[in-house]
Amino acid sequence: MLAVRRFLRSPNPFMNGHAIGFPRGTPSSPRRWLRLILTIAVIGVGVNILFFLDPPFVEKLPGQVLGNQAFHPKPVAPVPHGHEAQDAANGQDYWLWDTKSQFYKKENIDWNVGVMDECFLFPKHLTRKKVQVVIKTGVADDHGRTNAMVSTVIKCIRNVLVVSDADHKYGGWNTVDVLADLPAKTYMTEEDYVIYEAQKNATRDKKELHQGHEGWKIDKYKFLPQVERAIQHNPNAEWYVFLESDTYLFWDNIFRLLDNYDASQPYYFGSPAPGRKYRPDQGSELEEQNWFAYGGSGFILSTAAAHRLVDRPRNSLGVKGARLTTEYQEDIRNDCCGDSILGYALHDKAGVEISGLWPMFNPHKLEDVPFGQDYWCEPIISLHKTDPGPMKDLWLWDNDQRQKHERPLLYRDLLFGFHGNFSQRENWDAAFDAGFQLDDDSDVHSSLEACEAGCFSNEECWQYTWHGAHCYYSRALYIGRYKESDGYHEEIDRKYISGWDMNKIQTWSVKNTCEEGPHWVKPSIKRKY
Repeated sequence: MLAVRRFLRSPNPFMNGHAIGFPRGTPSSPRRWLRLILTIAVIGVGVNILFFLDPPFVEKLPGQVLGNQAFHPKPVAPVPHGHEAQDAANGQDYWLWDTKSQFYKKENIDWNVGVMDECFLFPKHLTRKKVQVVIKTGVADDHGRTNAMVSTVIKCIRNVLVVSDADHKYGGWNTVDVLADLPAKTYMTEEDYVIYEAQKNATRDKKELHQGHEGWKIDKYKFLPQVERAIQHNPNAEWYVFLESDTYLFWDNIFRLLDNYDASQPYYFGSPAPGRKYRPDQGSELEEQNWFAYGGSGFILSTAAAHRLVDRPRNSLGVKGARLTTEYQEDIRNDCCGDSILGYALHDKAGVEISGLWPMFNPHKLEDVPFGQDYWCEPIISLHKTDPGPMKDLWLWDNDQRQKHERPLLYRDLLFGFHGNFSQRENWDAAFDAGFQLDDDSDVHSSLEACEAGCFSNEECWQYTWHGAHCYYSRALYIGRYKESDGYHEEIDRKYISGWDMNKIQTWSVKNTCEEGPHWVKPSIKRKY
């Protein structure tokens, strides 16, 4: 009886064979596999539908489950800048590199082939293979600024990538709307999306947008996708140079600079500015300061840094991490500035910190550069907020000076090239925020002559500006700008009159001739504007 009972089938079909060591019955196996396949198919269809409806949400899922750090590149050691031994003995904050221009000289060109302009001297081979240039603009950008940029800074570069907030013409280039595939409606805040859509509607209806439109509010969303698009556009470039539509770049100095660095190392060059604060680890109560490259001054990423930021590593299970813009979507929505978030993402995801090269990367416009101790023997890389007129003047001067000198152009050259040898100018404002004023009861406010005499006798004063019966002094040299009389003061006091202490300027110039060579500053965030 016991022997018979041992071979009876179990009333539980799932136990058949398993209770006595036999394999499962074959009739149930196909059904089970069919259910499994259908379940997987349903899940797959559901994920695809969800991805179609909300791609960022699906992309974020692996990071939310496993943590974003699981998809970040492995940490790198601090960037090896090299060349330290050159100036180690005297502790200088700069290198005295002997650099060579990549531009052609006029005497080496066969001028019999026809009419030539400055682009025949431009080293186009560098921007075809080594350097990818990316300019960020907007559909509401001023047309005068556009015309100035395309006829100067990017005139000789054929592979420029122009990113914008709409598809439109930028000189002879077609822009790329880098906000279109984010997707914009869910990526931006509701208020910002209204601006984005209004601009697109105006463009479709052929309505002209003007500078000052609210388009600047959506500018912050372009920083991360422009790096993504640069990699997509030219994944093999050694360097990625980013600028804005009012940034003037001195290409000869840029090429000289990059020749001294290795693009296979993760470099992030620019003018350092303080960004968001972060905790080094979850258990830390102390916050550290992140630094980013100020976008208006332009910035440069090596291929190693750019790919570490944009490429989507897989974790140990083979799951791919989220797209860069998806991972930092909330950060962008909640931050004021896109360049700040770019710097944070480079730190947080790529493990790359800024190599600050201020003052070579310069946050000032030409008229407001404080020439002197910090802006003298340093090569000029960039100028910010350059108006169309000065941009064209700079381009002509830049090309002319490059033919005259074997060395890089310095701030010293810029001052004497644009200031001229005048001691006083009417309808000219050279006052600056960093200046100083004597007490209101001082005699220097009694007249223009007293203002001038007071400056000449004050050791700290390099120049003065007289306006509205008030005297303004400066501890640095400023070129200044044309400014008409205003209507807020008595007629005799309405003019802006600026003057310079030429004796101090000449004495300083004689003592600081930069004979030792250009000061290629070492990367630092302690040296900053």
